[in-house]
Amino acid sequence: MKSSLFAFLTACLLLFSGCSSTTGTNGQSVGMVTGAILGGIAGAALGDGDDVNIAAGAVLGGLLGGMAGGQYDKRKEELEAAEAQRQYEYEQEVESQQKLEAEIETLEQQKEKEALARSANESDVLAAEAEAARVESQLAKKKKAYEDSIERAERIQEAQARIAQAQKELEALEAKEVTAP
Repeated sequence: MKSSLFAFLTACLLLFSGCSSTTGTNGQSVGMVTGAILGGIAGAALGDGDDVNIAAGAVLGGLLGGMAGGQYDKRKEELEAAEAQRQYEYEQEVESQQKLEAEIETLEQQKEKEALARSANESDVLAAEAEAARVESQLAKKKKAYEDSIERAERIQEAQARIAQAQKELEALEAKEVTAP
């Protein structure tokens, strides 16, 4: 009888292990296999090793284990869905906070500009205009210096091209003098 119990449980294990998905074990498959094995052992113990009792215990254990594993899977999916929802809500809240921070910063800058405009007097305006004129003058000088620099660079490139041409012509003349009798 013990050998038939072992053979039966081995067969159940092989049979039910084929039910598990290839993407990983799930609770229903694990529960079914575990329930079948424990049910077969309980059927053997309670049924004095009778094969019918072992089979009935394995089938009943497999059904109960599969149901329990299915409930486990369902609860796990619910928890994963709830976690995904919480993550989505968190990301939405972070995005909302970032938008609010940007709006607050814009409003604070606007507030500073308005405060400056309210507190500015004629001498402040004249000082700002004088500073603007000074900066514009410096900018004009730097632009002129830049343009002059570009013009000088172009003239240097032209001179280098003329020098290269003259060297070629000189080499050609020297080559003719060496070959001439």
